[in-house]
Amino acid sequence: MERWFLFLNRLACALLLAASCTLVFVNVVGRYAFGTSFAWAEEVSRYMMIWLAFLAAGLALREGAHIAVETLPDALPERLAIAVRATALLLVAGFVALLGWLGWHYAQFAMMQRTPVLRLPVGQVYLAIPVGMALMLAHLALVARAYVFRPRDDAARLRAAELGSAL
Repeated sequence: MERWFLFLNRLACALLLAASCTLVFVNVVGRYAFGTSFAWAEEVSRYMMIWLAFLAAGLALREGAHIAVETLPDALPERLAIAVRATALLLVAGFVALLGWLGWHYAQFAMMQRTPVLRLPVGQVYLAIPVGMALMLAHLALVARAYVFRPRDDAARLRAAELGSAL
């Protein structure tokens, strides 16, 4: 099931990226080669990139591509490092859940507004926030155990041993 989840999430991101790049390319070629462009292309590509960013955020979290500072847990003894990583994981999960909840309310609030060119409800664009945060929570849950109990490298073990002997 996890493989299908990953496959579908990556597929959605790949399709959004390919469609956005194609649309921008065709619009640029049309503008400079034929003197005409689609008025809606910029708006659609912008909204696709917004959705792409939120859908891919969970994949980036899963791969460890977000900014992280591992100096503290790497310098602590193993049990304290596990506690610090577990606390960090809970804080991240709480923040992502809060962001998703606020994003849902913001999307509902913006449903009455319309986009300038296509006249779509702006709330449909903002739905990327709660959907992306739900996906991020799912990715976080799937990698939580491996993150909290991950094995250390030799340098981190040495730093923790030195700190433990200094205490």
